[in-house]
Amino acid sequence: MMLRFFLGFVLVASLNPLVAQELAAARRECRGTMSRDQITGLTPQGDLQLASGSLVYLSGIRFPDDNPARLDAFSGLRARIGQPLTVQIMGERDRWNRFPARVALADGSTTLDLSEGLVMAGLALVDPGSTPVFCQQALFGMEQTARERGLGLWAGDRYKPVDALAAERLREKIDTFVLVEGRVRNAGERQQQTYLNFGGNWAEDFTIVIPKKVWTLMAERGLTAKALRGARIRARGILENWQGTALTITVPDMIERIADEGSRY
Repeated sequence: MMLRFFLGFVLVASLNPLVAQELAAARRECRGTMSRDQITGLTPQGDLQLASGSLVYLSGIRFPDDNPARLDAFSGLRARIGQPLTVQIMGERDRWNRFPARVALADGSTTLDLSEGLVMAGLALVDPGSTPVFCQQALFGMEQTARERGLGLWAGDRYKPVDALAAERLREKIDTFVLVEGRVRNAGERQQQTYLNFGGNWAEDFTIVIPKKVWTLMAERGLTAKALRGARIRARGILENWQGTALTITVPDMIERIADEGSRY
């Protein structure tokens, strides 16, 4: 499969200066810096140790917790040790001294993107919030196909989307990575953040919390309060214990608008 370089952001003349600045920064990070390298080792968390001395993690994805698919994913990555790679650094070093990166394996005349391969096999989930900017929109469709086929981690129920109105089931998943699907009942826009509500009891039901900067970026994509009211969406991230349960959206891509039957628009 050819390596994809997807920006996912389009600058238009109508953007206000702050949003334009944010999107320009996103474009720079999505281009990244390219180099040739090799994997020399794998940490217990699945980070890649490179011959250049850098420590990187695969951007845009998350390995499942305590799941056979996690072991399969790590085994597959270890099998790549010593093989020539193309590494695209996608942002700044984090507090664990890791760079987010897209890593591709040269295999004859084609290039295999490791993140794409893992998601297609059901060995990883799409996690847009793992980096400040998400540049790999094609991963959503690959995950959808793996989920429909019950591949890898999707063979069990642990990561399958949870209904936003299933309050008890959601409470059981607090502090874990979840996919939540439901119809937005209303959107409460406040000065610093916006709340997407799904049930009738705001103090106990599931809520999506969107900081002002992220909400502005979403609005530039057409995801306004008016557009989202009554829409079915899928959100993903770490579930929090806050007035029932909640997800905080750090990048717009953590929310997908979906059709009633669950397929992505």
